[in-house]
Amino acid sequence: MEIEKRVNPGIDSIKPYEPGKSVFEAGLEQQGVDFIKMASNENPLGVSPKALAAIKENAHLCYAYPEVSCARLRTALAKEFDLPPDMFIVGNGADGIIYALGLALVNQDDEAVIPGITFPYYEIVVRAMRGRVVQSTMRGFAIDLDDILARLTPKTKLIWISNPNNPTGCLIPRDEFARFYEQVPDNVFVVHDEVYADFAPPEQMPDTRALLKQGRANLVLMRSFSKIYGLAGIRLGFGMADPELIKILYKVRPPFDVSVLAEIAGCAALCDREFYAETLNVNARGKAYLYGELQALGLDYIPSATNFIVLDTKRDCRAVARQLQQKGIIIRPADTYGMPTCIRVTIGSEKQNRRFVDALKQVLG
Repeated sequence: MEIEKRVNPGIDSIKPYEPGKSVFEAGLEQQGVDFIKMASNENPLGVSPKALAAIKENAHLCYAYPEVSCARLRTALAKEFDLPPDMFIVGNGADGIIYALGLALVNQDDEAVIPGITFPYYEIVVRAMRGRVVQSTMRGFAIDLDDILARLTPKTKLIWISNPNNPTGCLIPRDEFARFYEQVPDNVFVVHDEVYADFAPPEQMPDTRALLKQGRANLVLMRSFSKIYGLAGIRLGFGMADPELIKILYKVRPPFDVSVLAEIAGCAALCDREFYAETLNVNARGKAYLYGELQALGLDYIPSATNFIVLDTKRDCRAVARQLQQKGIIIRPADTYGMPTCIRVTIGSEKQNRRFVDALKQVLG
């Protein structure tokens, strides 16, 4: 049997997602090295203490299937974000929400507008559903909203916007997004991916929840517990949208998509105000330090509204990544995003940031 001829033809055009290298993988290549991972934008403080305590306390519940709708967490999210519980869907990371959106909304030959440099999984889901990817251009390293509008056609079903954008870190300001959104036809869904929103200046973030409260049925918001709460390994994300769309998404979402412990950890993490604030403080201090060091080295970087920075090494980024790994630093080369001399580095703890800078200085000579 020739498997390639029997699979969904939408799979043929998919370029597999390339995740950041793990410490385990790096350890297989270089044994005995003390690695730090600054490639996947994980929280340098680790796990929310309240979430960790809740996981330990409830570990005995692992024998049971989770409650399908995640009613407990949806109720907690409703209180946190001042929206009704029926406007929330909880999934296996924000990726789970992206998957549900693609499955529920993208039909064969539907068009989805996706910025030229952004999170690759949007494209993977659209292609898997045999939709047509329409790539918009960038304005430098920022998403060009005018170009997105210019590419809308009667076949456009979805617009995917990561804001702040992964991997560039650029933020679309509140007023700019509002002007853009008002020009999008009502029959085109706008997916506003806000997984890095906690790190952005609140006064500059688009007030998307206000739009949902106005009854805008074509707007979908996505968030995650991975970064700000340190729960990347437990896989927990959520979406906010019109209740009728939420019902449709729950039809295609895997029934036990979120584990018992993930939901419990999410509820506890929402109450951990101290951890949330300290994460922001560590990120702000680390960002200021790295900006200063990069400027001293004469390296260009993209000002970031997130917990990572993209910088131009002016050399082959894969070679730089290999040399940094030899010194125990795992970062993300950005050539897969069309930036062949750039790397993306997570803003870490003070110790991690200093170790990265010292290694970078040695690699760049």
